[in-house]
Amino acid sequence: MRGKFICIEGLDGSGKSTQVRLLANWLRNLGYKVVVTEEPTGGPIGKIIKLALAGKLRIPVAAEALLFAADRLQHVEQVVAPSLNSGKFVISDRYTASSLAYQSARGLPLKWVMKVNEMAPEPDLMILIDVPAEVSAQRINRSRKLDEFEKSLELQRKVRQVYLSIAKLCKMKVVDGNRSIDEVQAEIQQLVKKQL
Repeated sequence: MRGKFICIEGLDGSGKSTQVRLLANWLRNLGYKVVVTEEPTGGPIGKIIKLALAGKLRIPVAAEALLFAADRLQHVEQVVAPSLNSGKFVISDRYTASSLAYQSARGLPLKWVMKVNEMAPEPDLMILIDVPAEVSAQRINRSRKLDEFEKSLELQRKVRQVYLSIAKLCKMKVVDGNRSIDEVQAEIQQLVKKQL
């Protein structure tokens, strides 16, 4: 039996990573085998992207979008597809919607970003943890140094607007992330139960 592919999306500081970890633990406690992954990956293409995000490498936005798409396809081939084929749940911290939101908010045509990502298989469930840009910035400032995307509050506001506008287009479930961790997780679990 094929596994299920779940993607958690949102601004940095929205609580994605915490919710991914809690969801994985919950599914494991129910007896499911779970693979947790993230984008950009730790692979060769993902490492180039991470250098750009850290401000150590300048890459044009269009080239960056292509790198994200290439990293994603390698990720699908090496991690996502084999795990799904062996019946595991795959939970990804970011996937295609991140590219659509971040790259189009930075000036690329949304249709073009969709086109370069059309080879990426559609997840069984995409969840957007929605928080205002100001909230995400406050949370990040408390925990770590900001990367290139996170430094601009204006960009984060644009990214949030794109996420919300593509939520229907991408069949994403929107969860209010401006609540307690437990409340957000409870709603995510309700959404995932429909996939079990």
